[in-house]
Amino acid sequence: IAAKIKAPGWYRSAFTSLLGFGFGLGIETAVRALMHYHPVLDGHAVTLVTMFTVPLFFLVGIGAFDYWFYWASGAPTRPEDHSGHGARSWRDYFRVNTDHKVIGIQYTVTSFFFLLVGGLLAMLIRAQLAKPGMQFLTPEQYNGVFSVHATLLIFLFVIPVFAGLANFVLPLMIGAPDMAFPRLNALSYWMLPLAGLMMLASFLAPGGSFASGWTAYAPLSTTMPLGQLFFTIGVQFAGFSSIFTALNFLVTIITMRAPGMSFFRMPLLVWANFSTSL
Repeated sequence: IAAKIKAPGWYRSAFTSLLGFGFGLGIETAVRALMHYHPVLDGHAVTLVTMFTVPLFFLVGIGAFDYWFYWASGAPTRPEDHSGHGARSWRDYFRVNTDHKVIGIQYTVTSFFFLLVGGLLAMLIRAQLAKPGMQFLTPEQYNGVFSVHATLLIFLFVIPVFAGLANFVLPLMIGAPDMAFPRLNALSYWMLPLAGLMMLASFLAPGGSFASGWTAYAPLSTTMPLGQLFFTIGVQFAGFSSIFTALNFLVTIITMRAPGMSFFRMPLLVWANFSTSL
């Protein structure tokens, strides 16, 4: 067990997630004590802080930062020759992998999973609207289901499904061995399921899920219960995932095209990814 906890993967990520919760709890308690707040332990504040610390510690445990930590420690540089890329079994799709084709499949499958979840929520909405009156949900629950449904389809399907397709085909279409920043590419993917799970977890929050729609416009979003924080922070992870992916696409297209492939010789799909990433 000790060896599994030391190696990157799900055992270590479970352990580091617990550490992340303890770390966030400690920060919240220390800050409120120093600021002379009462009570020192506040559930709302703990939730806010741990929604940052637990996902970050999870990413550390799953192995998203291993190479960077290795480099920052001053250890000898390990050359990246792409020999360890690719998936040799189905288990490799559940680990950090820097191969662009594996990441493309991870993106696409994850996007369709959240499409299925969002579709099930849509069926619940249609059942609620089948006839006048409230059949299954209270008005607050209906607004929450509608908001989570819309958010999942926008941030966890429409945007990342194209990122998955582009990750798979873009390097192949321009003759590049991989994306410009393979490790950033892997980190971009692993931030995505965290965002989706955080939004779904809002159903478990006291007062219910966020119910301000996928836009979360003020002042409605400022009067929502604790579940609104799950959207607010979850969408930050989804946003950083999109930004990192777009940056990777731009740098890959600009700097890693095959010799002789000018901008006017790039395939139309590459141009589409280039323009949407700007």
